Amino acid sequence: MSPATLDPVIHQAVRLRVIVLLSRNRGASFVWVRDTLGLTDGNLASHTARLVTAGYAISSRLLTRSGFQVWLRITPAGDAAYRTYLTALRSYLVPIDAVPIDPAPEGARPTEPPRTRAPGGPGSGGSNRT
Repeated sequence: MSPATLDPVIHQAVRLRVIVLLSRNRGASFVWVRDTLGLTDGNLASHTARLVTAGYAISSRLLTRSGFQVWLRITPAGDAAYRTYLTALRSYLVPIDAVPIDPAPEGARPTEPPRTRAPGGPGSGGSNRT
């Protein structure tokens, strides 16, 4: 059985961190996500745009007393994609004892590459002077 394919949209490190935050909180302000993850406005905006394009998140502007605020929310498709991603990731993380290991024969020693010395280096008998 081969492991499932990981969703490349979610697998990227920053987008994975964003989708995890949105999955846990269902939604969050752009500024809070930016500050929590230590990202720049542009970096978060480009990754959010990719999640929105994939249908995994929604970005909307809300009018508050202090002005407009960008709010990010995970979509049902984003939630399903994240759960599928976790299942696929778990398929890669099978328990160690479930993977057969080919033991080395008795008395076998690991081979080391032969050691070589550079010409004119220490111990070569030659002079390093020019």
